[in-house]
Amino acid sequence: MTKIQITKASGIIEDFSSRKLLKSLLRSGAEREQAEEIIEKIIPEIMPYTSTKKIYRLAHRYLGQFNRVSGLRYSIKRSLIRLGPSGYPFEKYFGELLKQYGYHVDIGVTIEGKCVKHEIDVLAVSNHDVVLVECKYRNRTENAPDVKIALYVHARFQDLMPAIRNRYPDKSFAGWLVTNTRFTSDAIQYAECSGLKIKSWRYPEGNSLEKMIEDKKLYLVTIMSILNSAQIKRLIENKIILMKDLAKIKTHDIQRLLSVTEGKALALKQQADELCFCN
Repeated sequence: MTKIQITKASGIIEDFSSRKLLKSLLRSGAEREQAEEIIEKIIPEIMPYTSTKKIYRLAHRYLGQFNRVSGLRYSIKRSLIRLGPSGYPFEKYFGELLKQYGYHVDIGVTIEGKCVKHEIDVLAVSNHDVVLVECKYRNRTENAPDVKIALYVHARFQDLMPAIRNRYPDKSFAGWLVTNTRFTSDAIQYAECSGLKIKSWRYPEGNSLEKMIEDKKLYLVTIMSILNSAQIKRLIENKIILMKDLAKIKTHDIQRLLSVTEGKALALKQQADELCFCN
């Protein structure tokens, strides 16, 4: 097959990799045979310099034809992007995620460091460790946090380290820098050299943000493309932020809350049930 160059969200041109697309589809829950068939369908539609955004849309469409739940899982990244205008901050969502991993979580706390006070997005405490989290939310995939942010956040954690160790002498301490998109290569290079813990889409391998979400099935209601921004806002105003929250509601209550037909309410309820309670 002749190599086809595609355009990433950052504007960088690179060779299309069917292997990367295959791994992405498999992570979403597709069977290998299904994933390979989807790739066969997509390849003829990829022209030189096709955007990764278009390739994603094609994959999502074909994946949804095979398996609605897998198709929804493939929308995790977009669901985080759609979180922005909803009024539900990313740091609150990440705090909920850490609760699923056994942490007691406080959001937006102020802690006196060695030199100055710091407002921390997330303070998470478990039986064994304390984690301070700085969240950098992005509503555009190309606006990746860079090395300047990594340097600044690392310096803050260094100033806070003595206070945290004094407050929790029997626990280990770590500072995390988290984003819903990706970090620049120089931010990753600095983090790996300095020991700063960073977490983003697809990084670190095996313990990335989407891996944490998938393992705990902590999907946002924004994962459903059939919901418009007004309906999402209404759900969040009623403290229905996660798909598992929606799954607990009766169909007629969904219909009343969102002012939708009974059929659409039933479809929303079924998607929530399948996504949260499937094996």
